[in-house]
Amino acid sequence: MNILIVGNGFDLSHYLPTKYDHFMMAMGTIEKWDIANGEMSFDDLFGSLYEKEDYFFGYTKAMYDTDQIKISVEQVIKLKKKLEKNVWYQYFFDHVKEIKTWIDFEQKINEALILVGNFLNEIEEKFKLYGKFNYGLKILEKSNFNEKSECYYITKLKIDLLETLKICISNQKFGEIISAGLTDLRKSFIDESWYKIDKKEEYGFSSDQYLGFLYKELDSLIKLFNDYLVLVINELEITKNIQSPIDEVEQIYSFNYTKTFQRLYAEKQKINYLHGRLGEDQNIVLGISNLTSQLLIDQKAYGFTKYHQKLLKNTDYSFLHDIKEKLFNLYSRKEKFIYAYNSAEHMKIRSLAETQKLFKKIEDINRSLANLNGKIIIWGHSLDRSDINYIKEIFELNQLEKNFEIVIYYYNSQTKFELLANLLNILEQEKVEIWMKKGWLKFESNPNIVELNNIKPVELPKIAKA
Repeated sequence: MNILIVGNGFDLSHYLPTKYDHFMMAMGTIEKWDIANGEMSFDDLFGSLYEKEDYFFGYTKAMYDTDQIKISVEQVIKLKKKLEKNVWYQYFFDHVKEIKTWIDFEQKINEALILVGNFLNEIEEKFKLYGKFNYGLKILEKSNFNEKSECYYITKLKIDLLETLKICISNQKFGEIISAGLTDLRKSFIDESWYKIDKKEEYGFSSDQYLGFLYKELDSLIKLFNDYLVLVINELEITKNIQSPIDEVEQIYSFNYTKTFQRLYAEKQKINYLHGRLGEDQNIVLGISNLTSQLLIDQKAYGFTKYHQKLLKNTDYSFLHDIKEKLFNLYSRKEKFIYAYNSAEHMKIRSLAETQKLFKKIEDINRSLANLNGKIIIWGHSLDRSDINYIKEIFELNQLEKNFEIVIYYYNSQTKFELLANLLNILEQEKVEIWMKKGWLKFESNPNIVELNNIKPVELPKIAKA
């Protein structure tokens, strides 16, 4: 039995623009698009990346009919409105520039939630001390901090982030100069939207209302990402006949939301979508691994976590349980029959026919185990701790005997380094070493799709920089 497990690197190996910065660049271009220019093409969406990623997009255009990608003026207007209002999109676009992968994206969501959790905790502490909470925010400096002050002291960057996340608002007319005019301060105040309903200010801040708003905004961002996948990725029709670079597989588990394997290789192949799939009835899972802020835990803000979303959206989260259960049952039965076969006490009282029957049962189990044995190919998954439970399940399949050979594809030497480091971080060092020494775990270079199918890149159009 061969099993394929795919992550975002699988789509990228097939030159589909599904990276985080592909999405953000396309959305940023849409946000700035002049409606007077009419509909948007593939070149309009990604042209600014052509110089930086000419190799990638040269093959995208060689493999897919990118001319068919058209986003109508009506669709652009709708997307513009969604982008303008969404606080998570504005948070990432305005303040977070160092993201390279979707794992980084999840980490930055977690950092934002920690910032929010700490700030909400500060609000509660001030309320306990002073009976009110809506005092001004002051930009923190070494020279102006007063622990006993009723004001909140916070860095300018954090104020900017909290304003973007709509927990507080600026009031520029309250600007003031301190520290001999070296710092231009502004006072910000808690947004009145988050006062407890039908209660006066002195009764405090409604953390649950605010967190509910923040979760709805994350859900809206997920819908925006689905729009991108549906309007762009799902509409890229393959123009080449390409051959599958891997042996036939019986089961496929996907951490992606796209239908790439089905569209390119096997339309009728069943895919287990662990994090949901795109479409009109999308159930995309996009969030953090765990809540780390005690206040957020106390507020039961589990909607931000992937495990809550997976249960809520009914994604295929069972993973390898059926195979593990079959292996466990077969090994348990085999152990029982071997014990009976070798038992001196049983040997004295059983007949030759009974002995042969026991031997046949053991042989039958060995055949069943052989049918379950095979290869697990991991293509394009980062093996990051955000999917720690899935990764541990994979490495629980081999115990005393080899049931599956695990092959991990890597893009280049740096990604191989990172993949191995991630495994060592999740599993015991001894287990990784044993598996590699026994040949149960191997690292292999990604199949080169374009080389295997003799596809040549096309020359990209020159896009004038804005």
